[in-house]
Amino acid sequence: MSLKSQKEPLVERVFAFIRQHSLVSAPETLVVGVSGGPDSVCLLHLLVRLKGRLGVRLHVAHLNHMLRGVEAEADAEYVSELAHRLGVAATLEQREVKSYQARHRLSLEEAARQVRYQFFAAVAEKVGANRVAVGHTADDQAETILMHLVRGAGAYGLQGMQPLTQWESLGDRRLMVIRPLLKVSRREVEAYCEQHALAPREDSSNLSASYLRNRLRYELMPLLRGYNPKVNEALLRTADTLAGELAFFEQQVSQIWGKVVSEEEGALVLKAKEVNSLHPALQRYLLREILRRALGSLEDIEWKHIEKMRAALTLPRGKRVILPRRLTLYVEKGRYKLAKN
Repeated sequence: MSLKSQKEPLVERVFAFIRQHSLVSAPETLVVGVSGGPDSVCLLHLLVRLKGRLGVRLHVAHLNHMLRGVEAEADAEYVSELAHRLGVAATLEQREVKSYQARHRLSLEEAARQVRYQFFAAVAEKVGANRVAVGHTADDQAETILMHLVRGAGAYGLQGMQPLTQWESLGDRRLMVIRPLLKVSRREVEAYCEQHALAPREDSSNLSASYLRNRLRYELMPLLRGYNPKVNEALLRTADTLAGELAFFEQQVSQIWGKVVSEEEGALVLKAKEVNSLHPALQRYLLREILRRALGSLEDIEWKHIEKMRAALTLPRGKRVILPRRLTLYVEKGRYKLAKN
């Protein structure tokens, strides 16, 4: 981030970021996810100041995950009062995350995330919106990149969160997620809240060592700063570099698609000679796009599945590879066929 941009008022930087990435399209209604914490409270306050210039209407969405009892109820009350004070309509609900977690056999973190975005999608549908703004910051971005690195991720994981993405795990519904604070530091958010006397809530679960993100935030990141005081900036530069390179590969895949891939009775067919002649890096991006088109999303798809498909390119005719969500790659004479079974 340049010295000049640091000196510009935060509201102007966020406005410029929204315009740069076309995060909103006037006139439209924008749902704003507000937990009551500093990031989302700062986001809401900034968007209220900018709504006239952006040409948008705002609607607050707050979900009680029913995990923190009285503390969560106080969060909901705070958000309700804040929305009323700022003149923004709000939808506040509570949903049982624990039972959802048990039914779907997920981590508590992932279950809460899925339930939260399902709620956002329902609110968006109710108010006639198709976008939700969330308060992820530059610090969240650095932690996300590091978390993906620790867990093992390809280039897509290491580019972190994007300013505009589509949440795909909603069946037929589609929800666009925007992140206007992605270039804003947590320290700037806290300073803004203090400057405007917003008094956001603090979530005690953010201090729990039970969650990987918290351990990275309070244990690993401080350790890494001992080696590089600007490790956040280094991680963010890596993400920006990868995002540019991924855009190039996506362009290359688009150019070769018609020469390599065809459709046949609901299946996708790849020409063996053409696929095998590609550089391994381009093979990976092609196979990833084939999976995305076959499944409609990349949910449950991991790096190992792409590599299993690449390994299949050397298998003899008659072999097959079983993939997630009832998908199978068949090795046939002169071609590979990807179909649901």
